[in-house]
Amino acid sequence: PWSGEPIYRNGEFCGFVTSTAYGFTLGKQVCLGYVHAPNDQKVTTNYIRQATYEIDIGTKRFNARPNLYQPSEMGPTVQLSTP
Repeated sequence: PWSGEPIYRNGEFCGFVTSTAYGFTLGKQVCLGYVHAPNDQKVTTNYIRQATYEIDIGTKRFNARPNLYQPSEMGPTVQLSTP
């Protein structure tokens, strides 16, 4: 993937990948993107987490696992310093 690939939520189009890179710590591809909800729904934490996702790369759909972190779930900020 490069970016611009469609994202599907429960089999229905819901957004696009905006950027992607290989995650060496995870040992797999990581894609970032936006997910939109139909007009009558709000995008909430539960909306994101309680669904199945796929990313269409070259007309083939690959399963994707959403990862969503609210600031309160991230814990204290780590500050890096240089000598």
